[in-house]
Amino acid sequence: MVIRPVTRLFALRPAALLVCAAVMVSTMSGCRRDDSLKIGYLGTLSGRHSDLGVAGRDGTIFAVEEINRAGGINGKRLKLVVRDDEGKAESAQTAVRELIAAGVTAIVGPMTSSMAVVTVPIVNNSRVIMVSPTVSTGELSGRDDNFLRIYPTNAQKIRQLAEYARKSLGLSRLAVVYDLSNRSYTDDWRQAFTRQFESLGGTVAPAVSFDASGQTDYLSVARTLLAKKPQGVLILAGGVDSAMFCQQIRKLDTAMALFATEWSSTPELLVHGGSAVEGIVYCQNFIRDDDSTPYVTFCRSFDARFGQIPDFGAVYAYQAVRVIGKAFASARTAGDLKGAILGIGTFPGLQGEFTIDRFGDADRKPFLMTVRQGAFRRVEVP
Repeated sequence: MVIRPVTRLFALRPAALLVCAAVMVSTMSGCRRDDSLKIGYLGTLSGRHSDLGVAGRDGTIFAVEEINRAGGINGKRLKLVVRDDEGKAESAQTAVRELIAAGVTAIVGPMTSSMAVVTVPIVNNSRVIMVSPTVSTGELSGRDDNFLRIYPTNAQKIRQLAEYARKSLGLSRLAVVYDLSNRSYTDDWRQAFTRQFESLGGTVAPAVSFDASGQTDYLSVARTLLAKKPQGVLILAGGVDSAMFCQQIRKLDTAMALFATEWSSTPELLVHGGSAVEGIVYCQNFIRDDDSTPYVTFCRSFDARFGQIPDFGAVYAYQAVRVIGKAFASARTAGDLKGAILGIGTFPGLQGEFTIDRFGDADRKPFLMTVRQGAFRRVEVP
């Protein structure tokens, strides 16, 4: 009789069917075509300059989620891959290679000029484009390559800040301190600002450098700066370092005029600087107190999602994703994103339209900002 074996066979059949079903689902999933559009994000998410990188990441996430809630792009969802460049050249290069290997078509980022300079050659050897929200160094201007940006170069801001210090405030001698860890940005600012200020009849003392990737004796640097007998100090550094320099300079001279750049204009400057950063002046393109409907709506939604008002890094990263999204919608192929962006040329921003020229460089009008009563305020120049 063979009843017993047959009985055992039928007893095992439900389990066997489950296994077969699982294998079939797994096989079908593996064969299912992934119709998502993959983009990457590259920013400094750890270390002293992480405030800008984290803001950019959150702005990117917000934009991706918004686009996907609206049905994606031509029915396809965006998929985001995030990488931390750690503010280090080697880490940034590794991260870009990983993003390319992961199959991204576009990279949002990086957020600092030094990371852009070391990674652009890598994307130029691929079909991937890089759209930076905040990189402004002139070193990458006027090039027909795979690097594009929605933030303008430093030139206009440098000219406006130099004219304000020399003509409006009547200062004739300035000192400069700059961070070597983001040299592509700070050196560009230092050299161009010196030329501009001196062309107006002023004098800029030999600059003092420091490296934010190591230990910094802020008080010692402040003493060196003030030993040059300046009427004002230009600080070319991130938010935390700028705040620390302001603290030490104010201990030595409470009346010293202080200047900075948009790189430092993050909440970290206010948190770490306190009253020492009151009156600091810098030039940028982001209007914090803008009351336009697109910007106000974005701020409310961002606050509901992340529990905080967006910083300029988040605002510009969001717009970078929207630029990529618009290009995806109009490009004939995913490999034609650059051509689509350059072909569109003018884009709706949260604070007005902006343009991207044939070299991928953006144009926006800058203005002066200051810190007054613990908040960022616009400077009204007669």
